[in-house]
Amino acid sequence: MTADALLAAYTHGPGRVVEPGTSPRTAAPHGPCVPLTALRGRFGAALARLLTDVATPLRWEPWNQYNDHRAYPSARAAATVDLVLDGRWTLDPVRRALVGDGTPVVDGPARIGLVRRRDRLSPGYREFGDVLTELEVGHVAAALVEHAARLGLAASVSGLTVTVTFGGTPAAGPAPVPVRGSGVGPRGVAADPRPLPARVLHAVVEAVNDPPAGSPVRDDLRHRLAVRNVEGVADGWYDVTGGLRLVSPGPAVAGLRPVFGHPPGTIDVASMNLALVTTGDPAAAVASDGPDGYRALLRAAGATAQHVCTAAAAGGAFCRPARSTDDGPLEAAVGAPASHALLYLLLAGRSRGNGFTYDLTPLEAR
Repeated sequence: MTADALLAAYTHGPGRVVEPGTSPRTAAPHGPCVPLTALRGRFGAALARLLTDVATPLRWEPWNQYNDHRAYPSARAAATVDLVLDGRWTLDPVRRALVGDGTPVVDGPARIGLVRRRDRLSPGYREFGDVLTELEVGHVAAALVEHAARLGLAASVSGLTVTVTFGGTPAAGPAPVPVRGSGVGPRGVAADPRPLPARVLHAVVEAVNDPPAGSPVRDDLRHRLAVRNVEGVADGWYDVTGGLRLVSPGPAVAGLRPVFGHPPGTIDVASMNLALVTTGDPAAAVASDGPDGYRALLRAAGATAQHVCTAAAAGGAFCRPARSTDDGPLEAAVGAPASHALLYLLLAGRSRGNGFTYDLTPLEAR
């Protein structure tokens, strides 16, 4: 089992094969369903609000190739993670309903299982589709933790299960959900040429170093941040562990162009204000945590990315995950140890004006 876990990690690295293809259509959950607004029990309404804010479509971008968006990013908006309440009810995010027999009565802790749905990605992704799915599991778990805290609840993650607890009275008038921007404009994904406010940079650094309690982050991830055109901050590569420390001054973001897989007309990586590169040691993770160690490492990278995305959104910036890279040269650019593998790349920037967006949040939540 250990050898299989490491083989998966090595297969996902340099030399992986990804072919073009469309995401398959998969059927919605089938069976009797109950609207989230009909959940019963002392905490039914609070759980319904949490599931709505995290896992259902919040906005529709008519100009985007992928139209509906939730509180977390998803590769090709394929939503490769299902949420299952107490092992019995599967969330249908589009209908905002739980599918299963009976009506949940929420009078105590609720357990939300995260079920991988790799089948929603094109077969052309091959084994790399497993990476994208596992990263999304981390995003979803972290989003549940974030929004539980926002709503006055508590959530903790163990493997593929998120346990939500309800202590006292849920928060009255919680802060609105930060609106995530995709960064898509008339000429692809690109940052506004104006400088990024320094507060966004500092919020990103804080998100890496101070995740909310219960999040599945790990302390064996290594992060390096490329900075460009931020108010009052020199361009270059930074270590963000415990704060912001300049490691190598110079045009760090521009140096990503040769190792990035998309042309500027699709994603203009050189225009970005921030680029966070996360690496980790798969062999060490498997040695310490067993066969699931590598997957847990990916989930932790996804969770950290979710907190960074939320921090960027709160500051009015977009933050877009990317994995179309030449891994070896990028690992070298950030000085990663030889045992480390690239886990994630986040691209963030000041948002341009995009156009009209449909707000899909429920009226009662506004």
